[in-house]
Amino acid sequence: MARIAQKARSECGDVNISLFNWAEPLLHPRLPELIRIVQDQGIPCHLSTNLNLLPDADALMAANPASLRISNSGFSQELYERTHRGGDIERVKKNMMALAEAKAKSKASTEIFLQYHRYRHNLEDEAGMRAFAENLGFHFHAVWALFFPLEKVLAYLGEEGVSDFPLTTEDQIVIGDLALPLGKALAAAQKYGPRPCPLRENAISLDFQGDFTLCCGIFDARKYRLGNYLDMPLAEIQNLRRNHPLCGLCQSHGTHVYMSFDIDEMDQLALENIDPAIVELLDLRSEIAWERRKERLERLYARFFSGLLSAKQKKALVKRFKRVQNFLRSERK
Repeated sequence: MARIAQKARSECGDVNISLFNWAEPLLHPRLPELIRIVQDQGIPCHLSTNLNLLPDADALMAANPASLRISNSGFSQELYERTHRGGDIERVKKNMMALAEAKAKSKASTEIFLQYHRYRHNLEDEAGMRAFAENLGFHFHAVWALFFPLEKVLAYLGEEGVSDFPLTTEDQIVIGDLALPLGKALAAAQKYGPRPCPLRENAISLDFQGDFTLCCGIFDARKYRLGNYLDMPLAEIQNLRRNHPLCGLCQSHGTHVYMSFDIDEMDQLALENIDPAIVELLDLRSEIAWERRKERLERLYARFFSGLLSAKQKKALVKRFKRVQNFLRSERK
């Protein structure tokens, strides 16, 4: 981990390390140590968990990761277990409370937020989970659930031989539950196929041995493992990925645009697919308009300021930027 972090810092001007990908990081018995190894290199470390497990909240918060995301899809057990199969929402709530207590005790600066996956069936549960999370001091972020991994998305599009994981009857049930209709979303995304892929250009997915796969949207690491990160310079790694046949196939369908949720049309498709009363109840149109304003501000910052300022100036500008975001949020409310 230390060697990976050192190499990443030397090759990338702006680097973050996320200790998750198709896995549950809180299963790792030495996770706090891994967090410290990353952050000792001056690299922000991020986690994502379903929080059905919390072996040692105090040790986790003492390690002080930059952020921790809780993946969630319901406030009641009936709805939660439908899309977080085998999960126990009451255990998650208990662990959320323990996490909040440990953060306060350790005075950690970790940004904790709950990411709520919106399906057609769980929208009425959203307000309850939002209130519960915010009462604990956590941020709340709702997103339209997407269908993953890439191999199954391509199977849905009729591509054969991509993987040994064909669509199942259960997959079809999940597709039917999506608030963002898969077929229409992929058709909209295909129009933007020539766009650069943020999953390829902005992230490299590694396994526990430091081997890198084609991208984080891929599930079958055995089939799409391309080499070891420590053995190749970044330029060679990216060249391998960009020239891989599956990468070209994905881009020809615009699947990368769908998987990175990179077009505004997707929000509109979701709104058209759910009960208008829910749209009104959650004030979704205002929320989407606010999110788009925020994204434009972020792009403006990245384009005109991030590469021109000193570290001190960047820190001051980020502080002002967050004030503007908070103002926009208060305006929306």
